[in-house]
Amino acid sequence: MPTRKPQTKSPWRHLVWILPLLVVDFFLSRSLSAGCARSGAPDKGGDAPAVAAPARPGGAAEAPAAPEPPPPPPPVWQDFHTPTPQQDLLHPEAPGVLQPTGSGRLVSAMFGSTRTGSINGRLAPRFHEGVDIAATARNNRGAPTDPIYAVADGRVAYVNTVAGNSSYGKYIVLEHPDPSLGLVTRANGSVVTSVVYTLYAHLADIRFGVRAGAAVRAGDEIATMGNTSNDRTGIPMARAHLHWEIGLMLNSRYDRLSREQKTANPMGLYNGLNLFGVDALDVWKAHMNDPAMTFGGYLAHLKPAMTLVLRGKNPDFFVRNPGLWHGAPYDGGPITVTLGESGIPLSGRNATPMELKLLGNTRQAVVEADESVLGRNARAYIQKSSSFKTGWIVTAKGRAWMDHLFF
Repeated sequence: MPTRKPQTKSPWRHLVWILPLLVVDFFLSRSLSAGCARSGAPDKGGDAPAVAAPARPGGAAEAPAAPEPPPPPPPVWQDFHTPTPQQDLLHPEAPGVLQPTGSGRLVSAMFGSTRTGSINGRLAPRFHEGVDIAATARNNRGAPTDPIYAVADGRVAYVNTVAGNSSYGKYIVLEHPDPSLGLVTRANGSVVTSVVYTLYAHLADIRFGVRAGAAVRAGDEIATMGNTSNDRTGIPMARAHLHWEIGLMLNSRYDRLSREQKTANPMGLYNGLNLFGVDALDVWKAHMNDPAMTFGGYLAHLKPAMTLVLRGKNPDFFVRNPGLWHGAPYDGGPITVTLGESGIPLSGRNATPMELKLLGNTRQAVVEADESVLGRNARAYIQKSSSFKTGWIVTAKGRAWMDHLFF
């Protein structure tokens, strides 16, 4: 059988369908590139053509508008929550809102020089740093069942679980950021916000997970109301209550100070002696009148109990709360400080020439005092004296406070 000669195929036979396809592809690519240029987006072949900025009347290109800064966060106190289920804190004189001491005097549950104690066998006024809120509900054994709430967003700074360590019994300290007190730049360049503390004392128990460093939100349950104290028997159950404070820490080196003085201090920085409060009920009232209240704004409206001129280095207190420092930066000399009734610094500044003359060669002097704010002067940092120009002198207790401030 004869063999068939192989048929040779032409190499140009595919042009019949390849050429039309290339033409279609060319026009399709042109169309897509034009669309990308109009939209300002890059096509697959590279970057989109640069689009010139609109020219100003003078011929120069207009710079793009700077982005608007984000709005500042709302004040932490805008979501202020009551520390217990008690909702009538604007009427502390109403029955059942506050818990008096055994004296039965309602004022004893309030902030300030509201109590009387014995000092060296003599009766003397005692200062109450917080406010005592009564129970709203009890179980069949008479123990309070009121939950304790974080009053604002923040973090847990300290938890004391051993009642015998403190007259506060079991207690919690929270810290709440408040930029109105200032922003602090640390050595490593990080910026931190000044903080306000709130304290919750005489607790029966503390909720699981409430530990130092934990974040809290306003209204979070952190504990149960109780009657614990450093007395083994505690506060009488019938007078169980929440002792609630709000204020500022005086010195962030207090734990070192207590070690230097060789005093027992298992609470470290969060010892009550290092925490100086303001009237928590008055702060609540200020918030209700103005939900945008800041703590710095609140302090600015408080009337000082005393003004002191002091010789010492720039205190840690104003380094941590620079928003409370007024006028020119610290110049290295004596400073003038205004104090609230509790001894909390309300403001600081460089001393004036007249105040320096008043100070002379001493370490401290009273510039002025307001007895209407001092009340019974339970802190006793100053006392009347006809031998001094202003009629007041700083006492030994006042000098100890000063050493605490400047340590």
